[in-house]
Amino acid sequence: MKYLIALLLVSTILAAIPTKVTNCMANPKVVFTEATFSVTPAKGVDETITLYGSANEHAELANVQLKAKWNGMDAFEDNYPEDEVYDKGDRVTYELTQNFPTFTPSGKIVVQMWFQNAKGTNFGCAEVGFVI
Repeated sequence: MKYLIALLLVSTILAAIPTKVTNCMANPKVVFTEATFSVTPAKGVDETITLYGSANEHAELANVQLKAKWNGMDAFEDNYPEDEVYDKGDRVTYELTQNFPTFTPSGKIVVQMWFQNAKGTNFGCAEVGFVI
């Protein structure tokens, strides 16, 4: 059983596909330095985007607002309630799973994830892009 768990952990780690992440706001409380995809982005497939970073100061996450653009045009917006507290120096890992339906038009997708407190104030933003 231990070997099966170890094999699953190794295959999960090796399956992560690194991608570029951009911080899309000035002076964020949380700075993202790395991002991965669980699989190569494709239509009709569940895709988990994982962000890695650290907190520059105390922040309380109440919501992540996702904004997606297709070929530069606004395409999708949704909110994901959260309940996390970060203190200065904390490592931050955030995962979001999305499915791009098979009818999604081909092209460049840019996703911004805005990290918000309970008042709706943005304190961090991460942007990743890919082509489907």
